[in-house]
Amino acid sequence: MDGPSAGAHFPLTQPAVSIGREDTCTFQVLDPQVSRTHLRVWWDAALGKHVAGDYRSGNGVFVNDKQIILDTVLSDGDKIRIGQSTLTYLTANHPDAPGAIAAAKKKGEWKRATLMGREP
Repeated sequence: MDGPSAGAHFPLTQPAVSIGREDTCTFQVLDPQVSRTHLRVWWDAALGKHVAGDYRSGNGVFVNDKQIILDTVLSDGDKIRIGQSTLTYLTANHPDAPGAIAAAKKKGEWKRATLMGREP
C-alpha cells in the first residue's frame, strides 16, 4: 500500500513465499530499508491460516505496528510493514492489483472510522 512497491499485487498462490530486495525472492520489494530476504509468509495447514515470519532482517517486521519476534498468524486486513513499505494482508482472493488495492483501502477506511469512534 505504501513505499517503493506501492500498487503491487502479491498473490499467495504458493505454500510459502519470500519477500525482500533479492531478485531470488518470490516477491521483490525494492526498498533500501528492506533486507535481501526480509519476510516469509506461508500457509499453516494445521491452523488453516497464513503465518508471517521475520527472516532475521536488519530493520524488523511489524504487523499492525508491533514488531514480531515469533512467527505470527495473519488476519484479514493486517498491515505488514517492512522498511518503508506497508503491505496489507487480505484473505479474499483478488485476480489483479486494482481489485486488491480497492479491497485494502476499504478495510483501511473501515478501521479508521472505527478507531475514531464514528459510525462506518
